[in-house]
Amino acid sequence: MYTLHPINQIFYFELQIVTNLKYYLINILLTERSSDNSSSVRSFRINKSFAEILNNEADRMGISVNAMMNSILKQYTEFARFQSKLDMIVINREMFKNVLDHLSEDQSFNLGLDQGKNYPKDAILFWKKHISLETIIEYIEKILCIYGQIGTYDEMFESTSRIIVIRHRLGINGSKFLMGFLISLFKSTIDLKCDLQITDYSIKIQLLIK
Repeated sequence: MYTLHPINQIFYFELQIVTNLKYYLINILLTERSSDNSSSVRSFRINKSFAEILNNEADRMGISVNAMMNSILKQYTEFARFQSKLDMIVINREMFKNVLDHLSEDQSFNLGLDQGKNYPKDAILFWKKHISLETIIEYIEKILCIYGQIGTYDEMFESTSRIIVIRHRLGINGSKFLMGFLISLFKSTIDLKCDLQITDYSIKIQLLIK
């Protein structure tokens, strides 16, 4: 009978212990910006039940666990770690739409004007530490659309302008609210008047490029 070397026996038993625990390691790549633009590999200990969910979700979405974990970490670093500090809550889209539907179009617009005066400015300052056109647009894209999920963000450049389109499912009152909110946002932060057009389910912002 083949007998394991004592050192190999120790290794074997340690391996069995690790295998039977409810934890296992998932190696993911984290890109860390440094002076030489290098990246490093780090290991994280993840609860087995969480790992099974990640594997199932990655399979369902047709991506690797690596890609999913990087997406989760990106969301945390860009948004989630600031969420409680910005006093933000998650609200059901249909609930928010129902609130707006109980208002008139003018009331929805005025509510947007009021809400866009101070909160976005404070949020951007806390989040990005300075206010500029680029940090405002990043706030609209990431905080409102990608993570706030108020709508779908898209943009394009023309020769003299930058066009941003937000598509949403909040109806005409949602468009009126967003119109007022964005007018106040640009006015209260960088004193900028922009051309806005709305439909029942979208809002278009046109910014002149200097």
